[in-house]
Amino acid sequence: MSSAPLLEVRDVAKHYGRGKKRHEVLTDLNISLNEGEVLGIIGESGCGKSVLLNLISCLEPVSAGQLFFKGEEYTGKKPKDVCRWFQVIFQDSEAAFDPKMTIRQSMHENLRLLSGDSKDADAKIEAMIEIMGLNPALADRYPRQLSGGQVQRMSIARSLVTEPNLILCDEMTSALDVSAQAMILQYLYKLRQKRGLTMIFVSHDMALCSTFCDRMAIMKDGKIVEIGTPEQIMDHPQHEYTKLLLDAVLYVK
Repeated sequence: MSSAPLLEVRDVAKHYGRGKKRHEVLTDLNISLNEGEVLGIIGESGCGKSVLLNLISCLEPVSAGQLFFKGEEYTGKKPKDVCRWFQVIFQDSEAAFDPKMTIRQSMHENLRLLSGDSKDADAKIEAMIEIMGLNPALADRYPRQLSGGQVQRMSIARSLVTEPNLILCDEMTSALDVSAQAMILQYLYKLRQKRGLTMIFVSHDMALCSTFCDRMAIMKDGKIVEIGTPEQIMDHPQHEYTKLLLDAVLYVK
């Protein structure tokens, strides 16, 4: 049995443009994620958090560095080659659905593309919707007919029904009110306990990550400046930027 991490990001860099117009987004970035672990990535807008998720899921190519899944390099693969491993939950959940499809039709398509047609597809879909605390009858509605919190929970259900190895969450709760955020995190926590989910959880919210994640990585200007357990980050921050973020959290409180 391999002891390799589920995911490794080694010396990854990303830039756009050339010459004087070249813009460095990520520089010499390294991450190691074990199966069943939840890693929170915290940083200001524009620091490269979403770009990192795009690189991991091969939605964009890396400019330098290597990507490994279960010890095997997958740098340069196409999204269709890795979508069975990784599923992304976006901030704008409604935009992630085809508005011309019902929720059920969208989930069927996801299952068909990633795992082939299945005679028990409806049972899988309805069971996952129930796990997310929703009535399976809502699956026959269109995304626009549901509330923001309901659509986001449907988005999570659609991602999980294909049983991916890693869930990439890109600011998935930031557009929701506090009660909807709490409800979604509660269901995700239960799923973690039941299924041992592995997740990368991108957020601006340091306090939220400290309660939900096993480790926290602080990003600034395309680099991870500090990484550690929530206790290490919140109680004994080492980098000045981490201290600045923590001061902001304490000030808001």
